[in-house]
Amino acid sequence: MIIVLVLLSTIAFYLFTAVWQKMPGRTLWSLVSLVVLVLSIVSFVLHDNHHMGMKLETTNTTSSLVSPNKNLNVLVYKQLGSGSEKVYVYKTDPNAKKTTTTRLAANTKSTVKTTTSTNATVVKHTKRWVYKNGFSKLMFGILGDDNEVDQVTYTFNINDQWLVLSSTQAAKLQALMKDVTAQAAMKSKVAALVQEEVAAKLKANPTMSATDQAALQAAALKSAEATVIGQMLK
Repeated sequence: MIIVLVLLSTIAFYLFTAVWQKMPGRTLWSLVSLVVLVLSIVSFVLHDNHHMGMKLETTNTTSSLVSPNKNLNVLVYKQLGSGSEKVYVYKTDPNAKKTTTTRLAANTKSTVKTTTSTNATVVKHTKRWVYKNGFSKLMFGILGDDNEVDQVTYTFNINDQWLVLSSTQAAKLQALMKDVTAQAAMKSKVAALVQEEVAAKLKANPTMSATDQAALQAAALKSAEATVIGQMLK
């Protein structure tokens, strides 16, 4: 509608000032068309530069984070350009054949947070510009900028059982898993760390049940594997 107003008011102003010079009241109509033209252009500029007639709408989507590696909890990223830009590759469905990547755009950010939760998640925080009301949509809808993305933030919440690797490190990890000597060294270091952690926890809680001890052993194993592999990939 705003473009239509600009065109119509421009044509009207031209007609009232240059063509219909003998028309009664043409001065008044010339001023009216000029005011409409100016207001339309100003509104167009304000909408384009400052989202006049729009508001920010925020949505949050939380999904479970699944490692693409069946044996290790791994979150992989690809470095772009100078290395400051990163695109993370992840899965939210264990049965999915394809991975998902974070959005590649200047208004997109990704952060990794370490938590104590046993459940890894990825939170997608999206801000979009939407029209405030029907009138605003009528005026500016022709511009096709409804639901324009303002900012997207991905937050990966993982615990110490996860590895965050670059695509280069992920390739090295695959080679490491095939190296018999490296595997033997890794198992030895992992076993030592697990024994140390379990012993410390049992000392602090000597009456721990067998079920809790089994859970502790499993968690310590995952954490130790992540620690040792991370050290070997540096």
